[in-house]
Amino acid sequence: MEEQAIQALNNLFEGVEVDKIGVVALGDWKDTPLWDKAQHLLPRAMSIIVMAMEVFPEVVRHLTSKAQIGELTLRDLYDRNVEVINGLLDWQAYEIVKRLHNLGLKGLILPAGGAPSDERFLEGAISYKHVAQAAGLGVLGWNSLLITPEYGSRIRLACIITDALLESSASAGIDIPCVKCGGACIKICPAGAIKIPPESEQYAIDKYACSTYYTASGSCAECLKVCPAGKAS
Repeated sequence: MEEQAIQALNNLFEGVEVDKIGVVALGDWKDTPLWDKAQHLLPRAMSIIVMAMEVFPEVVRHLTSKAQIGELTLRDLYDRNVEVINGLLDWQAYEIVKRLHNLGLKGLILPAGGAPSDERFLEGAISYKHVAQAAGLGVLGWNSLLITPEYGSRIRLACIITDALLESSASAGIDIPCVKCGGACIKICPAGAIKIPPESEQYAIDKYACSTYYTASGSCAECLKVCPAGKAS
């Protein structure tokens, strides 16, 4: 690669307006599901870029799973705010892929609204939160959500899979705040879907109970709302 192109790749994230950005070097994850899924989505993929933006606490405070049909529900503000944040993340992802294309490289955008998923098994084409953890943006908590030091679980994610060879942003590790918290998410979960995980696991959640309750109630993010991790912006 020419020196000018190398410099452009080094400046790939210059001016990108997101709260957090990280990179997974897929060479560190060979023979794992993360590697396999990335290669399926983009053959010869070398890296995954993951970006995060904060959901403001002012809107998170209105989240509730308790609402009647037709009732004025301020929880809908969360969905409208998330639409704005998702759009901003997707635009930044588009701009990065444009830069990659100008360098003769490939980039597959995985939008902030989520990758395609198999609804039979509630499994996505790739897990954004696991990618973000691998990139050092945060750690998976007992609620199975990504918990960042800055914003707790109040974030949205978007990813880009690329054949560009980028340097990993993985860190030495982030402390899991759940033990100190004692499981506020476990106590509040209306579906009883969250449990204290065994020592060998990061979380223990009945995703089917969680999904069923979410569908029946129209919305639920009680575990996100109650999580004390992260400072207010």
